[in-house]
Amino acid sequence: MKGKVEQLAARLESALGTGAVKSGSPIPASYNVDGKIPSILLTPHNPEQIGTALRLCAEAEASVIPRGGGTAMGLGNIPLQADVILGLERLDGLVEHDDANLTATAQAGITVAAMEKILAQQNQFLAVEPPKPHLATIGGAVAANINGARRMFHGGVRDLVIGMKMALADGRQIKAGGKVVKNVAGYDMCKLFVGSLGTLGVITEVTFKLAPIPESAATLVASGPLAQGLRLANEISQSTLLPSALAILGADVFKAADLGFTMPAVAVRAEGFDEAVARHLRETQDLAGRIGLRAEILRDGSHELLWDQVRDFAADGDNVLYRVTVPPASLAEVAVKIEQWSASGRPVRFIAHAGSGVVWVSLEADPSAAAWFGKLSTLAEEHNGHLVMAAAPPALKEGVDVWGPSPPSLAIMREIKQQFDPQRILSPGRFIARL
Repeated sequence: MKGKVEQLAARLESALGTGAVKSGSPIPASYNVDGKIPSILLTPHNPEQIGTALRLCAEAEASVIPRGGGTAMGLGNIPLQADVILGLERLDGLVEHDDANLTATAQAGITVAAMEKILAQQNQFLAVEPPKPHLATIGGAVAANINGARRMFHGGVRDLVIGMKMALADGRQIKAGGKVVKNVAGYDMCKLFVGSLGTLGVITEVTFKLAPIPESAATLVASGPLAQGLRLANEISQSTLLPSALAILGADVFKAADLGFTMPAVAVRAEGFDEAVARHLRETQDLAGRIGLRAEILRDGSHELLWDQVRDFAADGDNVLYRVTVPPASLAEVAVKIEQWSASGRPVRFIAHAGSGVVWVSLEADPSAAAWFGKLSTLAEEHNGHLVMAAAPPALKEGVDVWGPSPPSLAIMREIKQQFDPQRILSPGRFIARL
């Protein structure tokens, strides 16, 4: 294998330049993927070099795993191979910002925080909220399909992406969608690549639709017993109110923010014109009072700090993180069951997003945490949902398909993988059913 690696590295250096290829010496540990140590690290300067690198790797039958900021590399199964890591950090430019039409096109390696800083100059923002936005790249957020708390109002990543450029396993450059919101020509291949985790191609450029930065923003936090908080969330969902985020939080979520709450709570984020935000806060406070919850309004720094905690929930450490997704109408039952299990056994941390039906469950990493996979999977299936082990140390992922039971569409997914990556060199084994 050593001779094969040296030969491939030499060909890559000849095509990309020595500055874009690292081999023959220890690769930084941060580039390992679930304990798999790559032999070659590539950091191309442009999409053309990415295409060339993929073509050469395909000819050598070397596996390639794309990498953005590394914040979502714990998602997915342990790869079957990790010969080459393809880092996209040098593709970090904003290609175009059409502020008049609320769209922006950026290279895949730009960080979410850097892009937001540029967009803010025109009073606009991108409603993609991955953990650690100063490290997370827009390409990585799209490939991992990471949705934030404001998905219920602005839509998920699949809704926000309107165009994309990709490099396929054989090096060909393709594009899908466009740079305008009303684009209905042909198949929507963008949705195919969103969440594909680098198994179909390498995303090199993405076009998003944006939103204006709201005139005003504040959060009402209503704390008290979980059952009452879930009742409040349900009444808000049934009302004419349109908060931008609605999250049920365990008391421990507030500890890092030092906001003074000691009980579970519902956080209601209101954004928009001053009058609309004031109405949301007033009516939500009235609802909370009638239910018997203590309500407090957060603004400015404390408001932002709270949602930073929600965004970065369980993003640090070697914890085991589960994502339970169910229909929003079933979320209350799921949250109550998780709280019961936590109270009667090992304590867990969780956040439930009432608007999208997603519950994040975090446990300290040990064998007993892995045992939660089965019962959470069963709970999700009972409510027509599904479970994903979103992060865990490699030792706890061994022998487990972290994506849960295979979906009915698996045969179609296998065929798509065969068409896009017949040699199975792109992120092999990381996706559903080890595709």
